[in-house]
Amino acid sequence: MTPATSRRTLVDDDDLGDTLCDDQNTLLEFGRVVETKQQVVSGTMYYMTLEATDGGKKKVYEAKIWEKPWLNFKELQQFNFIAEC
Repeated sequence: MTPATSRRTLVDDDDLGDTLCDDQNTLLEFGRVVETKQQVVSGTMYYMTLEATDGGKKKVYEAKIWEKPWLNFKELQQFNFIAEC
């Protein structure tokens, strides 16, 4: 696993983080992407650590996203609560 390459920008990560929070729970308000790592598979697997606010409390979550850009495919594999900030 390596840090995300320049192919993905912080804007891409922030947009994806915001979408993940919207998809997971309407009460989650996306804050920021803390870290993004990637692994080449049949496509790319992204491992994102992000902050979001839930009920007024900042919390940290980890997400695993599988992407195949040539197929316009993006799938959330995991989304887990890690800790409160």
